[in-house]
Amino acid sequence: MKRKLLSVVLALSVAAALFTGCNGSDSTSDESVAVDEAEDSLYPMNYTDAYGNEVVIEEEPQTVVSVSPALTEIVFALGGEDKLVGRSDYDDYPDEALEITSVGPIDLPDTELIVSLDPDVVIASSIFSEEAYNALTDAGITVAIVKDESDIEGMFTCVQTVADIIGLHDEGEALTAELSEELAAIEEEANSVEGDITVYYCMGYGEYGDYTAGANTFINDMIEAAGCVNAAGDVEGWSYSTEQLLAVDPDIILVPSWGYDAFLVTEPYSELTAVSTGNVISVDNNTFERVGPRNIEAIRTILEAAQNFASAADTADEAA
Repeated sequence: MKRKLLSVVLALSVAAALFTGCNGSDSTSDESVAVDEAEDSLYPMNYTDAYGNEVVIEEEPQTVVSVSPALTEIVFALGGEDKLVGRSDYDDYPDEALEITSVGPIDLPDTELIVSLDPDVVIASSIFSEEAYNALTDAGITVAIVKDESDIEGMFTCVQTVADIIGLHDEGEALTAELSEELAAIEEEANSVEGDITVYYCMGYGEYGDYTAGANTFINDMIEAAGCVNAAGDVEGWSYSTEQLLAVDPDIILVPSWGYDAFLVTEPYSELTAVSTGNVISVDNNTFERVGPRNIEAIRTILEAAQNFASAADTADEAA
């Protein structure tokens, strides 16, 4: 149970970071990143971070500390892992990330350790504390708080922003183009799934409360990208109630693998239709809750669950 509580706390902390920044209307092509077109170079680069600070990165960074699991995933996806000299305690994907020196938690890391690593830039999410930010900048370390996003298009922006900050602009363009193509293919495939299939994403449940992704969340956008309806779309934020969940009785329920087995046998969740029909799906919550390339994998997971649900419904109709 302690593990469940820890998972919920971490998930909500990360969720808060994901949705308190700018929305997808910002991009690396606007005022947030200034490019010296005359010299066809990003550097020196001016970046307006999530705190509203004007950050100047004079030269392409060769060494980077990432104090965010999501940003570390993006760095690896860009092929920039050789630049990483530090990561947070929770940066666990890919496995190679665990070989990088850990600098502590994502909000208040060991700033003295970071200074000793002498990175050219530190990248972090908006959950990064002001105390840590001030300690590092006072020590002469450049810190870029990457703006959080609230929709899928914003994920592409985030990837490109990280790419520009760490000196991998072309790699960022290539990766975002690839991800955009994959998303377009999924959305086209989703058009063939008939009916309003409701999906509930379970961030937490049980004695510590019910938590999900409401209408104004990144995960809501992912559910809709898969051609489905967010069962919790009638609320905003993350808090839900068992009564609400029982009332909407979703067609499909997505449960993080850490809580999947217990969810199936815990009352009153065991009474939900999705449990009896086998439509509770175990998922890797990090692919849903960390903004980055693996979000496409998460959307594909939702789509496949919806296709299976629709197929089973068609079979039942034919049998009837």
